[in-house]
Amino acid sequence: MLFYFEVSCTMDWMHFEGWLLLQTSLYFIILACGLTISISSGLVRQDFGGTCVLYGEANCSGANTNVTSGGISCIVYGGEVSICTFITAVNLLISVFFGTVMCVYHLYYLIRSRTLIRVVYQMWLKVLLASSVVSTFVTLVSACTLTVGLSHWCNAVKSTADQEKVSISSCSATQNSNWLWYQSRSEQPVKHDQYYDRYTIAETSCWICMCLWLLQCAIYIRHLVKNRLMQRSFQDPFTNDDLDTFT
Repeated sequence: MLFYFEVSCTMDWMHFEGWLLLQTSLYFIILACGLTISISSGLVRQDFGGTCVLYGEANCSGANTNVTSGGISCIVYGGEVSICTFITAVNLLISVFFGTVMCVYHLYYLIRSRTLIRVVYQMWLKVLLASSVVSTFVTLVSACTLTVGLSHWCNAVKSTADQEKVSISSCSATQNSNWLWYQSRSEQPVKHDQYYDRYTIAETSCWICMCLWLLQCAIYIRHLVKNRLMQRSFQDPFTNDDLDTFT
């Protein structure tokens, strides 16, 4: 009986150490995705002179006549600057800052799991679940804002290009050297050679980040359910003094 009890405790320790390792790795990926989103969107905004092209409009009227070295001239009318600021700020706060805190927190308990059994049950699971739900929702809003905003911009570009009988297969074609983009109050073209690729990377990273937060929620729910089942199975659950005897 004692042998079975010791084997069960050992298997339970190994099992939850794996879950902690998984969650720590996921938080590290969330941190990397947050940095990717913030840097990519920030670079595009910098290249366009502070203009946020999300939900923006473009005017390529006279594109067939405004040709400089074979290029098509268009004027950018950006959307609300607060939209780009929101996307950058949210991912810096939620994915980078909070993701780093959670990564360190889980790394601490991962190290403790080498000497303590059932270390997961010592974590603030309900608080962690609540914070992950909020992070999932906020990241989802950020991802939808970025996706819809970029789609609106591309549709606006295609629409004004069609009016001038300029055919483009996708929005990525507007970042090559044949297109010249100007701000509404500037005579110098903005740098745009990678703006769509960078926004695509930011968009993909944002959706990946949201899925990882959702996966964290599922793992915390799993921990809570198993914790409740084990509390019902044992009338006298382990105390901290009991746990110290196994170290």
